[in-house]
Amino acid sequence: MQQQQIQERSTSFALLTKAETLSNTWNRLQSKSLSLLQSISNIVAQRTATVDQMSTLEKHNVDLSRLIFKQTESMETSIANLYSVVELFEKMKDDWYRLELEATRHVSKSMNQLSMTGPIPISTNSLIQVTAVSPAQTHDMISRLSYMYKEEYAYKTSLLSTLASSTSTQHQIQNLIDRWNMESNINHSIATDIAERIKLYKTVKKVLESVD
Repeated sequence: MQQQQIQERSTSFALLTKAETLSNTWNRLQSKSLSLLQSISNIVAQRTATVDQMSTLEKHNVDLSRLIFKQTESMETSIANLYSVVELFEKMKDDWYRLELEATRHVSKSMNQLSMTGPIPISTNSLIQVTAVSPAQTHDMISRLSYMYKEEYAYKTSLLSTLASSTSTQHQIQNLIDRWNMESNINHSIATDIAERIKLYKTVKKVLESVD
């Protein structure tokens, strides 16, 4: 019984640790994509200023052809890099799906064992068991996050399809950035809860090991 508790607890936290890593990686990609979108926005502003001040620039012997070429080149580079980041978002979506499958196998195994042995009593001698996250809870959190990130990826690809038409004006590109930044499909409190549970588990585990 106790060994089963230890194994289930260990597997649950291993899965939650993977979930935390995926969430953190997604957040880094989100920051990178927003930085690229801001670069695109800056180029749109520069391009608008170039058109508005064309006569002034010509008076100062600015090579307009070269300036416009450099702006276009920078825009194309930023857009290409953004598409590369979106490909990484897709990989993250697939990683979440695979993690959800692992969590499903974990909870199924636990339910099968439960049907054979009956409920496992919580050991009053083990403080660490109080920090435990059940296989069902683990699966619930991971499956919800997996669905959320899948939906957010679909939304981002939809937004990306409007990028070409959104670079016409500063207002349009800023509107796209605002929608991209919102991430309304993701409930970040779930990822925060996972991080807090892992932190508590590690703290209690470290204390108990030091006592032993």
